[in-house]
Amino acid sequence: MRDLLENFAPLSKADWLKQIEQDLKGRPLQELVWQAAPGLDIDPLVHAEDFPEPPQALAGHNLHWEICEQVVAEDPATANAQALQALEFGAEALVFHRDTPWAPGALAQALEGIHLDYIGLYFSGASVTQDPGGLLSALIALAQGKTLQGGLERTLVQEGRFTDWRYAAEMAAFTLEQTPGLRTISISAEGIDHPVDSVAALLKQGHEHFVKLQENGLSPVHAAAQIQFKVDCGVQYLLEIARLRAFRQLWLQVLDSWGVMANYPLVYATVKPGAYTDDLYSNMIRATTIAMSAVIGGADRLTVLPYDAGREAQSTTPAAFGRRIARNVQHLLKMESGLESLSDPAAGSYYLESLTRQIATQAWEKFKV
Repeated sequence: MRDLLENFAPLSKADWLKQIEQDLKGRPLQELVWQAAPGLDIDPLVHAEDFPEPPQALAGHNLHWEICEQVVAEDPATANAQALQALEFGAEALVFHRDTPWAPGALAQALEGIHLDYIGLYFSGASVTQDPGGLLSALIALAQGKTLQGGLERTLVQEGRFTDWRYAAEMAAFTLEQTPGLRTISISAEGIDHPVDSVAALLKQGHEHFVKLQENGLSPVHAAAQIQFKVDCGVQYLLEIARLRAFRQLWLQVLDSWGVMANYPLVYATVKPGAYTDDLYSNMIRATTIAMSAVIGGADRLTVLPYDAGREAQSTTPAAFGRRIARNVQHLLKMESGLESLSDPAAGSYYLESLTRQIATQAWEKFKV
């Protein structure tokens, strides 16, 4: 078959700029530069000539991410019913959010009927931060020797102050011995909107965790196996893709500096607070673009919030409907769009590659300071 590209003469960047100047009719090209964030200016024309060597796709496995649903677990019976429904209709992971301590028997009630070794099992909320060891022990007892995958969304930095590093190191070592598929340390850059600053913050926290945990007896290799990163994704589609790609690339450099074998970070993504509006049905569209940016950026687990999250009083549909739509967004990305069969869908897009490199370069400089 004849190559259709033979019908088109190659165009240099100068050729494109000349044509753009004609189309602008005297207006400066600078007007088209997009300031994605302060200090992050995006040229409207990115060309192959801007890359000394062709950009390479991020290595690694295909985009097999977990379709996750958040379950409010203050009432164990209600939580169990939602969890079973979510799993029946295609969820692959659950995160049980509870702000009060788990009473005796409450955890078993919430997990009744769930095959713990078949799903990703996560826990969040004040119940995790208040008694992570108790929750972990109860979970291991319920598993009865089954292999668990998941983790505790437990941040060791609270309001700028670090918790007991020795306790964290000992719990991480215990987890690695008893059920290595669980992770007990969570790092987040929540509240930092600038893409460069958020990536730099994740890198700095990761590095600081290595320092403190090693001082308390946990090797960087084992620390890396216990750390997961939480990233809230907003509505700036291309920017979120580039931010996640930049972070994944830079984390490999952090690991290399510690002599740890290169492995991409485990990233779980969700919807950024404030991303939804009072226009509930437009939130369905927002949820879709946010989910796409998280997946294409390389998230390992994704929770899409229902379109009426935080606005349930305005909704005219049952809560189960909103959760179903949120799950179906991810089903469409996996089973209809085929994103799961790719490893780095953004690779080769000069625009996204350029944006990724800008974020990575600036974030690395801030990390080194």
